[in-house]
Amino acid sequence: MPIKASHIEGASSMPVIIKDLTEANHNDHPCFKLGNEETVQKTKQWIRNVLKQFGPCVKVAYVNGKPAGMVQYAPMDIFPHVKKPEAHETIIVHCIYVPDQKFQGKGIAKSLMENLIQDFKKPHPYLGNQKFKRIVALAGRNRPGPAGPVEFFHKIGFKDVEQVTDEDVLVEMKLL
Repeated sequence: MPIKASHIEGASSMPVIIKDLTEANHNDHPCFKLGNEETVQKTKQWIRNVLKQFGPCVKVAYVNGKPAGMVQYAPMDIFPHVKKPEAHETIIVHCIYVPDQKFQGKGIAKSLMENLIQDFKKPHPYLGNQKFKRIVALAGRNRPGPAGPVEFFHKIGFKDVEQVTDEDVLVEMKLL
C-alpha cells in the first residue's frame, strides 16, 4: 500500500499521510460520512468491484489519523459505455474531495494527485505490467466541476483537451 507523508502548507506540524482505500480501511472514504445510506452502499459495491478488476481506485489523505480528503479514479475501460480506443491505457479521475473547509487550499488535493500521478508512471498489473499513458478528468470552469476546478488541474500540469460543455473541460496529463 503506497503511503506518502507530506505536510499541509503553512502547518508544518500536520503531516498528511496518503493511503490507498482497501477492504481494510474502506469506511475511511470521506464521502461515506456525508452521503445517504443507499448511495454509500452503491459506492462501496462499485469500489469492491473495481478493486477486484483493477486494484485500488481511491486514495485517502489522513491528517492526524483522520480522513481529510480523497481522490477517486479508475481506468476508463472499466465503464462499459466508454468506447474510446485509448480507454484501456487511460486513468480517469472522477472526484477530488476535501470536505472540511479548514483543510481546503492547504495542499491536500495536490498531494493526493501527486501521489496518484507517481503511481501511474510505474508499470501496472492491470496493463500486464505496462504503463498507463495518460490521466484525464472532467474539470469545471467557473465551478468545482465533476472532478474539480480546471484551474486546479492546470496548476499541477494538466492541459485542456476538449471543451465538453460551456462549463466542463476534459483535461489531460500525459504520463509517457
